[in-house]
This record gives sequence, C-alpha cells and structure tokens, in this order.
Amino acid sequence: MKAYEIMEDIIGKEIMAGFTVDTHKAGDKEKEIGKIGVCMTATPDVIRAAVEWGADLLITHEPTFYNHLDQHDDSPLCKMKEKIVLESGLVIYRYHDSTHFRGNDKISEGFIRKMGWEGEFDGQLKFTLNEPKNPAEMLREISEKLGVKHPRLVGARDGMVTKIALTLGARGSDPYYAFRDDEFEVAICGELCEWSDCEPVRDLAQMGFQKTIIILGHVGSERDGMEYFAEEINGKYEGAEAKYFECGEIYTYAD
Repeated sequence: MKAYEIMEDIIGKEIMAGFTVDTHKAGDKEKEIGKIGVCMTATPDVIRAAVEWGADLLITHEPTFYNHLDQHDDSPLCKMKEKIVLESGLVIYRYHDSTHFRGNDKISEGFIRKMGWEGEFDGQLKFTLNEPKNPAEMLREISEKLGVKHPRLVGARDGMVTKIALTLGARGSDPYYAFRDDEFEVAICGELCEWSDCEPVRDLAQMGFQKTIIILGHVGSERDGMEYFAEEINGKYEGAEAKYFECGEIYTYAD
C-alpha cells in the first residue's frame, strides 16, 4: 500500500479533510510502504534508527518542527532538521488528534494497559480504580512499570484514592482544572506549569483535601500509547510490518 492510503485508513479521510495536525509532513505520499516506524517524536536519532531498520514511513505523535502545526521557519535549527528529514527518504505523518479525540483516547488506553490497572475508563479523561491505591505507592508503581526514572508528586502523598483524571501529555492547566470537580482525587499528567497548576494543588493538600498531581514528563506519560499503536498496526497492512522506536525521556539526571 501507499503511504497516503495507510494514513487515510488510520486517521480517516473525513478527519484529514478537516482541520487537524494529523497530516503529511515530509516525503513522497505515493511511496509504497514495506516498513512502518512509529515514535513519540521524530528526533534525529529516531530518524537514523528508523532508516537503519529500513523504514519507509514514520508515524510520529508529536511535531517534527517544534510547533504544533509543524510550520517551518528560517532558523538554522529548522534548516538542519529539514536536511536530516529530506536525506532520510522517509515519509513522515503525524498521528495525534485522532489518537486523543476520535472515540476512546488510545494514548490513555495504552497507559492503562501498561499499568495493568483494573477499573472503569470513560474513554477520555476519567478512570476509576476498582481497588483504592495510595498516591505515593502509585508513584513508585508508575516508575517501575513505565520506566520513568523520576516521576514527581504534588499534593497529598497519603490516603487512598480511586478517582483519577488522565491528563497525559501537555494539556495546559487541565490537571489543575480537573480538581474543580471535587470528584477527582489524582491527576496524572506529562508536563504543566508549576506556579499556576502545582501551587494550587499543594495548597489544597495542605488545607486537608485529598488532591494529588503525578507528573511523568511528556514522553513518559504517552509513549506506551504509541507503542501499543505500533503493535496494533503490525501486520495489518499487506506486506508491511511496524516497529516502535523509543526517543527516550527528554531529561538526563545527576544519578
């Protein structure tokens, strides 16, 4: 199959015809595809690894050119990245809006699957555990199962919780706003602003409320959804195999 045919099947023609960031970013859309690379972010190292494996198509969750719409500019950095992409020969598409906003959130489903948590998911934001968990223990469990080296916790460490807001990735102030609905006890997120979103939750905890934010980093919170997606499409398209390429957490640490 050709690259555009695969992506039309994955994303949907009706979505691609409207406003979405899930569009063609680079390469020949008419290219016949034998190997599909999947990643969170198409970093230079990911592009090199995908090319070495023999990928024809690379499907990335996040932008390749540093802004949500992948708008190119004349900066030296953007020009260098364009050169790497061009020389790779890869066809690059983004797969973001369709994962989050069409039916069930596939990224959150991948997170839940990797954690092995049992409970009820509303398909978008709310996950209710069957058995209560302690926030501090939840933090350690996430670190171990997701391989996130230093997840962080804001607010209440103790107590037992069941009502979780899955605000994975970068969703602005959604993790904090979730607590305006008194139902939620924990918000799990990728990244957010400390002074505007974390300080209110610290205050809530110090005033006796069972409110916690767990911060995993953007890649750490969403990559399992993309890895799950790679498994789903592997072998789905005749003659094409798929493989997930890990970009790694953006941070390195003193330890």
